[in-house]
Amino acid sequence: MIVQLSKTARRTAQYMTRSLVCREPYQDQVLVVWLLVFGLFWILLNGQPDQSSIAYLSLSVALVTLLTAICAIDARFGIIPDKLVAVTAASGLVAAWFLELDDIMYRIAEAVFVAIATAAFRVIYRWIRGYDGLGFGDVKFLVAATLWVGLRSLPALLLIAVISALASAFLLKSMRYEVDGRHAIPFGPHLAVGLWLAWVFDPMSFVLG
Repeated sequence: MIVQLSKTARRTAQYMTRSLVCREPYQDQVLVVWLLVFGLFWILLNGQPDQSSIAYLSLSVALVTLLTAICAIDARFGIIPDKLVAVTAASGLVAAWFLELDDIMYRIAEAVFVAIATAAFRVIYRWIRGYDGLGFGDVKFLVAATLWVGLRSLPALLLIAVISALASAFLLKSMRYEVDGRHAIPFGPHLAVGLWLAWVFDPMSFVLG
């Protein structure tokens, strides 16, 4: 366990330092990492010294730490580890317990719905196109993300993720890397930044009032 944590910490630190300055092998991750950093600074600068804000800050630090580790591993190996997804889901339940206790059962029901819907989408996409458009790790990550931000924020999360992925693909193409349906960039980091920005800014509150 300690060895695994140490390896994950080293990989995450390397991912952060190389991505921030757009160096190999993480050139396409520069936008993802800077958005993670920007969101954290936004919370630190806008927080208030009261009990609820301290709880929100603590949860946010835990979330961004998990998301950065997920980004580091998925960007390098193309997988989102089940253990990190499980911890993300568990901490999402803790966040819902602290911040929205009355809605926690609805949040669990939303996560179950997302699990069924995304798994069905994955099967249908593979049946139509002949290859996976969404990894099973991405499906599990979306379920965990729903526990953090709820079903209503999922469209914003996915929109941010798609825009981020397109920006990364454009960056790779500008460096003359091949990017197509069968040589796609890992989507996990972009889902992670989508979750992070949905958590920090709650964009659907502006849309829904």
